[in-house]
Amino acid sequence: MSFSRKLLLGSLLAVSANSAFAVDTAELRVIGTIAPTACTPNFAGGGVIDYGVIPTASLSPTVATPLQVRTMSYTITCDAPIAIGTSWQDSRVSSAVGGGPTGFGLGLQGTASIGRYTLAQRPGSGATGDGAPVDLISRNGTAPWIAVVAGGQNNAGAVVQAYAAPGTLIPAAYSIYTGTFEVAPSISPTSTLDMSNSITLDGLATMTVRYL
Repeated sequence: MSFSRKLLLGSLLAVSANSAFAVDTAELRVIGTIAPTACTPNFAGGGVIDYGVIPTASLSPTVATPLQVRTMSYTITCDAPIAIGTSWQDSRVSSAVGGGPTGFGLGLQGTASIGRYTLAQRPGSGATGDGAPVDLISRNGTAPWIAVVAGGQNNAGAVVQAYAAPGTLIPAAYSIYTGTFEVAPSISPTSTLDMSNSITLDGLATMTVRYL
């Protein structure tokens, strides 16, 4: 019997021996997705948008200061044609100014929010499926698919964005997806921050490929 099996057996016996004295429980979840193919997303430049040094004098003490909008291109490569969508998870959600699914956080200075940013992919931004133009569609949760409007769709919260043949609202299957999204940050009023020290923007979001 291997060491790992002995350790597991000992753990089970310990639980059995104490079951008469305690009812505390712990849950183990085994999750995953079985899909006919697998897709890998990649961002240009390693997925880093660097605003460098931002002069304090360029920021407002009373209102949020928007920074220059930047773009990031991406490629999603699949083993075979499959309909997919993308969603985003904010790893700094507690720092998003205003809270809720309105944007992504830029981190905290102590307990103060440094700022927020939005992620949006706009129609006409060059999204393709296998090299051909596609329409961007989205849905929130289980709502019906709708066309992404000219202003773009903020990709926070439960929003899933997918790719459809032009003129349709049905996710289509492709092997290679490309696109560009915009990142639009704003910095909190400096009166809410300690400007005697340097402040590092710390936004972090994860793109997840959803198999449709």
